[in-house]
Amino acid sequence: MSDKARVVGAIALAGCLIGLHGCDWWPPALQQQIGELQTKVTTAEAEKSALLKKIADVSQATEECKAQSDQMAKAQSDLKARVDQLQAALADAQAKVKSQGKAVKSKSKSKK
Repeated sequence: MSDKARVVGAIALAGCLIGLHGCDWWPPALQQQIGELQTKVTTAEAEKSALLKKIADVSQATEECKAQSDQMAKAQSDLKARVDQLQAALADAQAKVKSQGKAVKSKSKSKK
């Protein structure tokens, strides 16, 4: 090929490339696929947002349950300490009653 033909070919190729570069036309089937994909992306984003909200709600509920569990454990510990205290007081009172009963029986035997 001559140099002139090569230059004309190069100019024609450059013209085609420049002309196609600014092309905004898409085939209808491709446009439909793009639309479907955009819809799927929008749906996926909505589902993601809903799931993230559910995760946040579950995390908050978990924290509330942990706090309530800690409060219940503390209340149980306090009640156990109170029961132990009352049992000790009851044992002391029963010991006093027994000792007073023996003292009363001793006095009544000595009076006879």
